[in-house]
Amino acid sequence: MKNDYKKLVSQSYQAMDDGRIENFKTYFADDLVWNEALGFPYGGIYHGIDAVIENVHSRLGTEWTNYKASPENYIVSGNDVVVYGKYSGSYKVTGKSFQADFAHFYHFNEEGKINHFIQVVDSALVTESMKN
Repeated sequence: MKNDYKKLVSQSYQAMDDGRIENFKTYFADDLVWNEALGFPYGGIYHGIDAVIENVHSRLGTEWTNYKASPENYIVSGNDVVVYGKYSGSYKVTGKSFQADFAHFYHFNEEGKINHFIQVVDSALVTESMKN
């Protein structure tokens, strides 16, 4: 299963990008702890994928135009996957666009489900696009 972790994480990005929310949710464990960077507009710690969808992804989908997480590199070590990539999008209220680097840390449990996520992002670039 460990060899599939990169593939599973990649598929989760694709599912979210395609708007397949129910499919996206299948990659995550029931006891998921999701750490959204505190400087990020929706920063905080969320428990369970439904809380993540409600507090992060649904807002990204409604408050932004063409919001996208574009993974560029994957590093796999044991049960962990680290992804480097770029966020981009345009904030609907201001019309301002941004592009910012991110790193995502994923940890897989024994059942092959993601049970921990940590976001690292240059949030200043994101929040600047939200200012009038």
